[in-house]
Amino acid sequence: MSHRITRSDLLRALDSPAAVSACVALPSRLESVRQTRRFVSDQLGRWGCESLTDSTVRICSELAANAVTHAEPDAAGRGEILVSLTFVAGEALIAQVADSDPSPPVPKITRPQGLAESGRGLSIVTKLSDYWSASPRSDGQGKTVSAYLRDHQQSLAPGAASAADRALPPPAGPDRVPSEDAAGLVAAAEPGGTALPQLDFSKPALARVCDYVTGGTDNYPADRALGRQLLAVAPWLDRAAAAARAHGQHVVRHLASQGIVQFLDLGCGLPRRRGRNVHDAAQDIQREASVVYVDRDPMVQAHVRTVLEETPREMGLHADITLTEDMLAQPSIARLDRRRPMAVLLHEVLPWIDDDKARHLLDTLRSWVPDGSVLSVVHAAADSHPESTPDLVALHQEAGILYRPRTLEQLLAFAADWDVEGPGITAVLLEGLRAVGGREPLYGSYAFTACASEPAGRRLGPDAPAHTPVAAGGAYREATR
Repeated sequence: MSHRITRSDLLRALDSPAAVSACVALPSRLESVRQTRRFVSDQLGRWGCESLTDSTVRICSELAANAVTHAEPDAAGRGEILVSLTFVAGEALIAQVADSDPSPPVPKITRPQGLAESGRGLSIVTKLSDYWSASPRSDGQGKTVSAYLRDHQQSLAPGAASAADRALPPPAGPDRVPSEDAAGLVAAAEPGGTALPQLDFSKPALARVCDYVTGGTDNYPADRALGRQLLAVAPWLDRAAAAARAHGQHVVRHLASQGIVQFLDLGCGLPRRRGRNVHDAAQDIQREASVVYVDRDPMVQAHVRTVLEETPREMGLHADITLTEDMLAQPSIARLDRRRPMAVLLHEVLPWIDDDKARHLLDTLRSWVPDGSVLSVVHAAADSHPESTPDLVALHQEAGILYRPRTLEQLLAFAADWDVEGPGITAVLLEGLRAVGGREPLYGSYAFTACASEPAGRRLGPDAPAHTPVAAGGAYREATR
């Protein structure tokens, strides 16, 4: 008699060190059911799980349709579902669909034909899976439905790649462009660089920690644990992150108003709600503006691809920006028109890169971009809050993450070959906060714009106050109005 699968088996598989994972976030609407099917089919093909594909596609299709039909949208009328797959070779495949509705799954569902198995509801999930369950999401914002399917393939064929090796699409050959479909998958880096990271929810990831700090929901226990520690030593950190992002949006709009229509967003991080991303800001001014979003985090690119489905002038690229030459050779980047100026955005990215790599990145970009192109940098300030900065550095180091805030002088030294816009250099102020014992506002980041060449009479930096040193002590207080 075969072992009866229980929830403990499901949890053990999710925590297995041999597990590989992939996920995609999709808007809560009917067409996302088709996107779910494509995502599951493509990802299981990459993992070599063909024997489980049909059942898993039907299960995820049913769960996604259930979520789309019954999950309540947020106050703005939007909603999101997260589809994730976890595979442990020779043991199990776990499919999970999370949505914002905390109530248990509805057993009878009626939908338009072609989206899911109309009318049969969760009986399909029960029939095709060895075990399934519903549980509250860890963030308390809904539920997750999990389905466990046994993997009866006990070993791989000789010479076959392991599941971990197949977690991302294979590299493109010299005459073949990587898949750029809108199912949430990401293009692998070209040969010659180091391996990109796989999804790992047991360790904090920068993009997800930032998401937690700024009040998002695309984060996991390890991310929240680090985020809480960071906020404990620097309670102003959430405002600093929000201020840095708002300043970046202002810069993008200004550059678009100056005629820039090509944007390269390096280390883009998780996309925000509609209207708060780089392409939203640019296209508010220039409808023809296009953006290439680059990040090495596979979850970021899965989310980016979802956002970009409705915006065909944008593209996501899964690449390591510190391997700059390899990144610039990718087809997604090569499509940019180097006969026209472009804007390169490094918004809160350089603090996570050591000095040598940061210098190489900026030097390589300076040689590559066309004349008239613009560099926009937003960077954590080392001297804005000197008592808490060492604690922030130490907490990141304990989590295995390099964090390197810098002074303005250190930052500008990296951009020695760029024409830095003096009027565009600013300290990004934190509204409503003052340093204890000081009259100047507290700030969290420095920002500047620079040009690859400086045409006479052209001012590319946004209207912003010139930097004045802020005497920020170790504590802060709310500004009196």
